[in-house]
Amino acid sequence: MKQIILVCQVFHPDTTSTSQLFVSLLRNMAKKGLSIHVLCGFPAGNLSDKTTPRYETLDGIIIKRCGFNIPLKQSLYHRALSYLSFLLHAGWEIIKAPRDSIFFGVTNPPFAAILLYLTSKVRKFSYHYMLLDLYPEGLVFLGNLEESSFITKIWYALNRLSYSNAAKLAVLGRDMIPLLQTKYHIPQKQLTYIPHWGATEIPVPISFKKSKLTTALSLQNKFVVQYSGNMGLWHDMETFVQAAVKLKNQPDIAFLFIGNGIRRSSAEDLALNLDAHNIIWKDFVPQEELLDSLSCSHVSLISLQANLAGVAVPCKLYGILASGRAIIAQVPADSEIAYVIEEEQCGVVVPPGDVDKLIEAIQQLAAAPDLVAKMGKNAFAAYQAKYTLRQAEQAFTQFLDLSI
Repeated sequence: MKQIILVCQVFHPDTTSTSQLFVSLLRNMAKKGLSIHVLCGFPAGNLSDKTTPRYETLDGIIIKRCGFNIPLKQSLYHRALSYLSFLLHAGWEIIKAPRDSIFFGVTNPPFAAILLYLTSKVRKFSYHYMLLDLYPEGLVFLGNLEESSFITKIWYALNRLSYSNAAKLAVLGRDMIPLLQTKYHIPQKQLTYIPHWGATEIPVPISFKKSKLTTALSLQNKFVVQYSGNMGLWHDMETFVQAAVKLKNQPDIAFLFIGNGIRRSSAEDLALNLDAHNIIWKDFVPQEELLDSLSCSHVSLISLQANLAGVAVPCKLYGILASGRAIIAQVPADSEIAYVIEEEQCGVVVPPGDVDKLIEAIQQLAAAPDLVAKMGKNAFAAYQAKYTLRQAEQAFTQFLDLSI
């Protein structure tokens, strides 16, 4: 039996969404008798300790952790060292693997496609790749890299080689396809649209008042606006805080922000300085508690900064759909998130960075419980129709040319 080898730096027990989603997917695929191998790194943050083994088997998934076991998020130096050590070690493992293996990489780290391209030239194998985010495009649009710099030009050139030599490319969002076709001249026949899925599923949504977290936080009599997930480069947490500040004298509205990331600290500082006492901050919850925590809300927030359409698709959308919640998405109008919300009539799209429009949307939904309930039902119906784990299995089976 051919091995399926996933190259992804984040995996179990890492709590990031990419880790949780692919653990769920590969678990199910392993249960079908497929030989699943994962080349990943050590977990970041507080989980990164000496007790995490280099080799592990999880529900039939064979895990090899590559690179140094170092705290990824401690500094840019540590992040660079983590990336480099992972890529070198994973590259060696790829070269040693059977040539007829099915190699599959994702954009974590951003250089995984380049790694697969280079090693494929050594070992003469084909590979599949899934673009979760586009780099360096995102860094250029955010102003972290200059479009005309030598590093950016080299990165673009290596991406062009890596993408064009892949057997197939998958994208999370339909908005990514025009960018890939324009910048990298990737033909339509090489591209497959595979949206994300939920890491956990339940037959019916949990009602707000039945959420354990609602009770634990004594929010039963509030209209709760929640942000749950990574607070990273692509996300504008400061606008959410500013909206909460302007609504802090409306005692019936509460904000619940759950997660971590490089933008959390500055957002918390802003909330403290502006006395945003209507915001509750919590760290990531375990996967088994995710649907309950998502249910501690009436409306869920999604953020994607301006100019990032086609670059990233916040995967928190799919957990929100699975929880049956209405959505306020502060995202570009031509992004995958906006497409889904408009197609499914499950929320409201407001321009990135527009605090007043965000406040207006929150107030309108807080005053319209029937509309919020309808949007939540539409969200759950959309999830069941298009974004289940079973549908993701089918999509990847076809994408990787597998027979189960």
